[in-house]
Amino acid sequence: MRFLISSFPFAGHFNPIQPIVKELVRRGHEVLWITGRDYEARVTSLGADFYPMSEEALIHDYEDWEPVRGSTGFSALSAVLRRVFIDRIVPRVRDYQAAVKTFPADLLLVDFRPAGAHTFCDLTGIPYATLGVNPLVTPDSEVPPWGTRELPPRTPVGRLWNALRHSLGNWLVHGKLIAALNERRVELGLPRLPPNTSFYRIMQSDMLHIMMTTPAFEFPRAHFRPSVKFVGPLLPSDDDIRFVPPPWWKDLLAHPRERVVHVTQSTVHAEDASLIESAVLALADRCDLLVVVTGGGAANIFKGCEHHGSIGEGDVAKMHKPANVRVAPFIPHPKLLPHVGVMVTNAGYNGVLTALACGVPIVCAGRTEDKPDVSSRIAWVGAGVDLRTDKPTVSALRKAVLEVLAEPRYHEAARRIQIDFAKHNGAVEAANELERAVKRVEAHRETSTINRVDGEGRMLRCSQTLHKGGNTGQRRTRGSS
Repeated sequence: MRFLISSFPFAGHFNPIQPIVKELVRRGHEVLWITGRDYEARVTSLGADFYPMSEEALIHDYEDWEPVRGSTGFSALSAVLRRVFIDRIVPRVRDYQAAVKTFPADLLLVDFRPAGAHTFCDLTGIPYATLGVNPLVTPDSEVPPWGTRELPPRTPVGRLWNALRHSLGNWLVHGKLIAALNERRVELGLPRLPPNTSFYRIMQSDMLHIMMTTPAFEFPRAHFRPSVKFVGPLLPSDDDIRFVPPPWWKDLLAHPRERVVHVTQSTVHAEDASLIESAVLALADRCDLLVVVTGGGAANIFKGCEHHGSIGEGDVAKMHKPANVRVAPFIPHPKLLPHVGVMVTNAGYNGVLTALACGVPIVCAGRTEDKPDVSSRIAWVGAGVDLRTDKPTVSALRKAVLEVLAEPRYHEAARRIQIDFAKHNGAVEAANELERAVKRVEAHRETSTINRVDGEGRMLRCSQTLHKGGNTGQRRTRGSS
């Protein structure tokens, strides 16, 4: 089988796909991976072929989430979502088209922003699957709207309120996104989608949407779509982790795990070390605790630490490193977290899943991107404390960390999820689902009706499972671009 992969060149998007690609290659499948040039060596080291994402399709992922200056409310939300999900569809589709000229793909797997894959599917007939690199977003009344940081309602009135808000969002925001998507479709020679098309259905493949978690760490719903498959965390194997322990590693191994606090902040927003600073100040006088700090600007906030260039000398006031603090720019979480009692984080999805896979409870302080949704799930399952801000006070952080360390219920909840995660092999299960998807396509290639719109613009029955996949072309030379 031939799998075309497309992911944005950011660690949170690239890393979860690595185990899947490694497993597909191990099974003898051909893989061509479209991503940024900085990741070429990592792609080819897995045995996959590399195809460079065009400059027009590349984005500065987290900058796209910043609201347009002066915009507010639904107008601001609509503008951000259009920039994130719609604006670069055409160059993205062009990348896919160029790749399949020499690589006859059976299926396309995308990590995020799949409107381009949906459009490409309508153009070429090549089916696509999606990988959920963030919590599952659906318009079900059992779950709150995306980004609200709320917990699932416990009453019929709460569910009715959610249903109304989902409908309002579809009317005020999603309709504009479908209109913008239709502009791109017309540019590519496709008919428009009906105005009432659900944007949620565009954002997840009807054939296969892989979730890199389990229902144990997701809001409950009466019914999950049949296309949603929970495979468990997509973590690297020990053989894939290159790790040189820092000089202080023996201090960590000698310290009681339940008294170790790990503090981490985004490697993307390295210039913002506020969470690290607040956590260090909150715990500096606790000589019984060992505080392990990592992140893009971790070493740069302390006097006497090596400057790694991620923060300018004048950007953050230097502080003296307390005696109970250990610092490293980066330590692979699968190596560090088995020795940690609680993690303080801005709630990146990958890091949270890895922590829970190691049975580590969490104190989270995140506000941007999908972090409110990750944080609300941590609170819902009882595996930590959501501080409900990305700028927590020193006293709030101290209280939360000490509470999680002292209360067994947080550790018990994290341990329950760890046990559930351990029942799964994410890479193997994801590869199994991708193979099954291709086989379904092959079995029904003569009765395809996949995500098609007829000549008069009417939506036909969306069913990628009945679609003919692949097209003709020459096999791509491994490692070429």
